Amino acid sequence: MCRLLGYLGPRVQLDRLLFKPEHSLIVQSYQPKEMTAGLLNADGFGVGWYHPERQNEAFVYKNTLPIWSDVVNLPSLSRYVESGCILANVRSATPGLTVDLSNCQPFQYQRLLAMHNGAIEQFRQSLYRPIR
Repeated sequence: MCRLLGYLGPRVQLDRLLFKPEHSLIVQSYQPKEMTAGLLNADGFGVGWYHPERQNEAFVYKNTLPIWSDVVNLPSLSRYVESGCILANVRSATPGLTVDLSNCQPFQYQRLLAMHNGAIEQFRQSLYRPIR
């Protein structure tokens, strides 16, 4: 099962949420507890945030690689990004689903960011076309 992080509060540097906590998303990606299927969250990751002075714009950084393998870009970016509204995700793909950017969260539609955990029944028949 994917791991989700949501933060809403005073501005904080992204690295304080992703790297510093004892049970950070980085740690949860390779040492997840209570997994019902799979062993790792290694099927991509993503981070989304709103810039404090540009609340009408959402920013997203995603990768299809495991979060622990992004040893250059993510640490550098996360020391620079500061926000009071942050979403992040490490993915454990549902069997049969592809590992590609379109399946990595957070999802973005215009200025909105969203995440969910689980499956949407009859997605192709109901929601696929309207959101593409």
